[in-house]
Order: sequence, then C-alpha cells, then structure tokens
Amino acid sequence: MKVGDLIKLGQGPISHFGLEFGIATLIEKLPRSDAYEYDWLVLADGRLIELGRQIEGSAEVLSESR
Repeated sequence: MKVGDLIKLGQGPISHFGLEFGIATLIEKLPRSDAYEYDWLVLADGRLIELGRQIEGSAEVLSESR
C-alpha cells in the first residue's frame, strides 16, 4: 500500500468511525515512536481519519496510485 491508493476498509474501521461507504484514499504515512512505526491518514466519507498500519492486513486495494 502506498499514498494515493484507493482501498476498501474492513468492517472494524467502518463500524468504529461510522463510515457509510468504507472506501478510503491513503493520504499520508504518519510516523510513530513505537514498534508500529507509522499510522495512515486516510480520506473516507469526506473526513480525514487516522488508522493504524494494521489496515494493511485487512483492507483491499481497489486502485493503485501511479
């Protein structure tokens, strides 16, 4: 996964954030100071939200950026 990719989120983030569609664009990697290394800033349903990098194991890439 990389910045600009369009992804379909799993049910966990959809429910937690009350998202209607569950489709998101990866905007930026946000650095962390622990073992998880980074989070993702995503645009979903017109909102910017932070998601842990764990989404990389559960989200489906719908369209890759160039």
